[in-house]
Amino acid sequence: MKSSISVCIATYQRPKFLKEALYSVFEQTLQPFEIVIGDDSHDDLTENLVLDIKRESKIPISYTRHFPSLGQAGNVNFLYEIAKGDKIVLLHDDDLLLPNSLKDLNNCWDLHPNLVAAYGKQYFISEEGTIDLNLSSKLNQFYFRTSDRSGLQKSSVEAALLHQFPNDCYMILASAAKAIKYRSYEEIGNAGDFDFGLRLGFEYSNFFFLDKYTAKYRFSNVAVSKNTDSTPQSFSIILKTDFPKELSWAKEYELKREASTAIIQLINVGKKRQALDIYFSQYYPLSKKFSLGGIRRLMKAFLPQSIEKFI
Repeated sequence: MKSSISVCIATYQRPKFLKEALYSVFEQTLQPFEIVIGDDSHDDLTENLVLDIKRESKIPISYTRHFPSLGQAGNVNFLYEIAKGDKIVLLHDDDLLLPNSLKDLNNCWDLHPNLVAAYGKQYFISEEGTIDLNLSSKLNQFYFRTSDRSGLQKSSVEAALLHQFPNDCYMILASAAKAIKYRSYEEIGNAGDFDFGLRLGFEYSNFFFLDKYTAKYRFSNVAVSKNTDSTPQSFSIILKTDFPKELSWAKEYELKREASTAIIQLINVGKKRQALDIYFSQYYPLSKKFSLGGIRRLMKAFLPQSIEKFI
């Protein structure tokens, strides 16, 4: 049985992972209407892979290679625009859907026909694909994906702000995805996924958290790269956003939770002045400022790059 679901995959230079992602879609108990791939790769490896897989696929695959590359925001927006299904699942090229994912998420609309988005829990896997059960449990708790929050969310803004709404592997009405779109790198840097979820939450209600594992999120080398500044970008978005009064606690909670990582990432990408701004803000508590780690971060932010390696 096929549904009216489009699985959208934006890919860049990762044919090995893309192959695994595609086969996780092929194994779905509820087959999607189509798979839509946007490729920003500079070589032919991904294109050749997809052309080979298309020959054996029972699911229609739409593949487009971009010249020049569109970047994450442009690529995702392209996929959302051309997707033909009534619902969309965004799948990062290094992540995986569990076989039950599409069926279980789609069934959430049977419980609440007015849903805009549904998402479940994620296993966290290594670069090689090994599940870390302990880390999976901790991080799902960290992102408020817990049994006490199961079901229709009271506030979609809160769900997005606290990162309960995930970066990918969610199911969303195609009309909502097409309306919200990703903002450009020039506007929000590497925080595109978070920014999309937050604006979606402000515009629409009816987010549904399914207390069940539906996906595998890969901790790849790219995901943990020292060259990213995604956390300070999301920190900045939260800081500048006006939230309802009842969510003031969630705004402060999230800013305090992100402060340490934001400082580290800003130092790593050479934005030391911005790192110091957060370090001396109310969101980086005194207990951390005067901890060994906090002092090391302060010294890294002040000292010349040539001697940072000795800290």
